[in-house]
Amino acid sequence: MRRCILILAAALACSTDLPAPGSHADSSAGPTTEGGSGSGSGDSTTAAPEPVELFDATLDLELKQDVRVTVTQTGDDVTVSAKLSRGYGLVADGTTLTGSGRVDAYPELGATGYTARFDVPADAGLCGGEVTSIGLSLFARVYPEGADDHAVYGGLTAYCGGDDFGVPVIEPLRISGRR
Repeated sequence: MRRCILILAAALACSTDLPAPGSHADSSAGPTTEGGSGSGSGDSTTAAPEPVELFDATLDLELKQDVRVTVTQTGDDVTVSAKLSRGYGLVADGTTLTGSGRVDAYPELGATGYTARFDVPADAGLCGGEVTSIGLSLFARVYPEGADDHAVYGGLTAYCGGDDFGVPVIEPLRISGRR
């Protein structure tokens, strides 16, 4: 059952056709979407938006290792980085993956979903001569209600080929912890 949930979460992380609702993680950050920063007013004196850190935590990766995940929003762009203490054959140990992501608010649950896609060069990892596509999906929720920190769980799922998301190369890597 847990495997099915992780695969579903990774599939949602890789979907690009779903609209992204605003984030409630930081109300000053404004609505969050994926993609470009939109059209500007043409006024060159307008300062670029400052990056806002929405999420930063070191979490357990497969219970024995760790992954540091940082989610930053600049305007409408969301950037996610994940530094893996162990690469599990997908990347070299200590590699930091960086890619575009999105933030989804679930106000009825008091939770936030964080998703991202990463592409690993063809010469690294288990896919031989193909690019490795990696999907990250995290779900953070205040539990129990009134607590100061969030329970966070999710996973990393890898697939061979750029933009190909079907059968994973290895089992999804589980991520859990508190922030």
